[in-house]
Amino acid sequence: MHVIGGEVPVANRHNLAYMGTTVATGEAKGVVFATGMATELGRIASLSQEAPHDLSPLQKELRHIATYVTYGVAILSLVLLMIAIQTDLAFKEALLFAVGFASSLIPQGLPAEVNTSLAQAAGKLSRARALVKKLSAVETLGATRVICTDKTGTLTKNEMTVESLIIGNTQYDVSGTGYEPNGSVGANLSAKQQIDVTNFVNIGLFASNAKVLAPDDHSPKWYCLGDPTEGALITLARKAGVDTEQTLLDNPELRELSFDSDRKRMTSIRRTADGVTAFVKGAPENVIERSTHIIIDGKRHQLNATYKKQLLDEHVARAGKALRNLAFATRQIDEKTALHGNIDEIESELTIIGMVSMIDPLREAVPAAMRAARRAHIKVNIVTGDFALTALAIARQAELVGPNEELVVITGQELQAMPDSDVLAQTLRGGTIFSRVSPEDKMRIVGLVRSSGNVVAVTGDGINDAPALKRADIGVAMGITGTDVAKQSAEVILLDDSFSTLIRAIRSGRTIFVNIKKGVLSCFTSNFAELVVNVASLVLAAAISAPLAINVLQLLAIDLLAELFPIAALGWDKEEGETMKQKPRDPKAHILNRRSLIDLAWCGLLIGGLAILNYLWFFARHDSPLQGAEQLVIYGATTMTYVTIVACQLINIMQRRSVHGFFTKYQFSNRYFWMAIALTTAIVLSIVYVPAVSTFFKSAPLQLDDWLYVLGAVVVFLGARELQRIILNNKSVAKRFSRI
Repeated sequence: MHVIGGEVPVANRHNLAYMGTTVATGEAKGVVFATGMATELGRIASLSQEAPHDLSPLQKELRHIATYVTYGVAILSLVLLMIAIQTDLAFKEALLFAVGFASSLIPQGLPAEVNTSLAQAAGKLSRARALVKKLSAVETLGATRVICTDKTGTLTKNEMTVESLIIGNTQYDVSGTGYEPNGSVGANLSAKQQIDVTNFVNIGLFASNAKVLAPDDHSPKWYCLGDPTEGALITLARKAGVDTEQTLLDNPELRELSFDSDRKRMTSIRRTADGVTAFVKGAPENVIERSTHIIIDGKRHQLNATYKKQLLDEHVARAGKALRNLAFATRQIDEKTALHGNIDEIESELTIIGMVSMIDPLREAVPAAMRAARRAHIKVNIVTGDFALTALAIARQAELVGPNEELVVITGQELQAMPDSDVLAQTLRGGTIFSRVSPEDKMRIVGLVRSSGNVVAVTGDGINDAPALKRADIGVAMGITGTDVAKQSAEVILLDDSFSTLIRAIRSGRTIFVNIKKGVLSCFTSNFAELVVNVASLVLAAAISAPLAINVLQLLAIDLLAELFPIAALGWDKEEGETMKQKPRDPKAHILNRRSLIDLAWCGLLIGGLAILNYLWFFARHDSPLQGAEQLVIYGATTMTYVTIVACQLINIMQRRSVHGFFTKYQFSNRYFWMAIALTTAIVLSIVYVPAVSTFFKSAPLQLDDWLYVLGAVVVFLGARELQRIILNNKSVAKRFSRI
């Protein structure tokens, strides 16, 4: 026994067995030197507990909106209360007006629209195999700028599959993936080749202890119990047409020499028709050093330096393609040696039969998903505990970077020596492979990205991924291969373990934010219009003692009855097509910014101005003075104000739905929206024409010519908005406007 010197990564501490490890084969003795939270598993658990979790970008944005709306409403309400008192309104009436105005400025439809959007998207994602544990996580996905993804099980299928084998100097390709025995070994094989293939795959079958089982209650597909590598070898034998169960019975095992990390070999000694035979599988370099002969074209040759070089060169070349290679060898021995001989004696003077190459295959949809991520300006990095060479080969197959971009590989030891600024730069660049990393390394990478103000999503399935999943803005756990700890630490669980599902979730997240933004701007458009109407109404009241242009109940009816359902229905709006071509939104950029406030003020002024004009024209068309007008005329005029605001607001919501404006087929993509429009129309008409309802809201029936004036206001508003859109679509104008 001796002390290991220097720093050794966790994955390379081959002298340790960690708490929670499942023993598949073999036997051993060990010394327990840590328990509970002092173990590696306990240390990872403590990291998960220490990882802080902040508000989501959507929660921060809604808090920002709520703060400014609260201050703005309070100030405006006080100002309007004082103005109302100055217009000789009774204090009670002035106070009621100010309270009603304050209520109308609060966007009541916004919470419904936000929750509808999030719930609808969460349901859609669950049908697309992504389970969302927190509704706010859906929108956070849409703001993702950096993805740090695991390799095994996310980019790959987590199913070892033999791709090809070499017998002597002949290569045979193997079709089919996973543990399902569908596929074949080679094509158009001669009788001799078929015998060679059968004898070869039997070596892997004999030297394997795993079991490959058909779909059952435990798994919906074929699966492996035991070492995945051995499962792949058993599946290989079945693809070659071997009856594995009968073959094992016909060739009983006398003794097994279990695999260990020093020998890197495993041997099964069996009684066969040819006598007692040792069947050996192991790392090519370790099997070669114990071999003296090789089979070429069915003949046994001395294993000279030339043959050794050919085998090792082939091994290195295939390893560079992310293939795991195993050499197969045999030896005829007597029964006494088989039962009582030592390992060195048995595993010597071997005859190499060939080499098998296997891989954890890439998921078919991953390259397309990677291209979609690049188009969406999302930077993807691989953070894995695997070897750099394997991760690099998978990254190339997955198209982690574009054709003219370079992949960068950083090992765990190199990462620890790098300054934070360099680590952040490589992560934000994308296309970086962090290999052989520890849980602390993952947390460091994620923490650096978050501290830079970028939204980062992390995928993982193991206990060692839990701290990073919890530290990330959005943790994404694997639903099939993921541990319970990983699932508990994540906000989103991919039920199919697929990276492409993650990209679809990001698409939904972006669509949600667009819909929420449409809802926010639509809500505040009517609020600005109501502000214009109320200010103008108070000015007229102070100047010429005109009655108020709209009453409190009608103000509340705009927000709680007229616009609530259409704005909530925006949550069902589909992606318009440009969403995944844009850069991720900046979490620091707010919906209510200087540019949007200017737009809201313009729209509010336009709608409010048209409503006041219709209000004044109503008196003029009925030859009624503003002072001392009959109550029925006043009710009719306020109804004109109410209906004009509602009609223009509905057009405003429709116009904001599409980046292409009002006149687009996208308007017909959401049937729930048009159901909401129909419901709103029915409510407005009941307020205008149903006696009991109109009496409550102090409204009056409108005539046909009144509706023509409402229609005129709608046409003017829509024309102005479409003209504005066309002008702003001019690149030079848009560039100047973006500086505002």
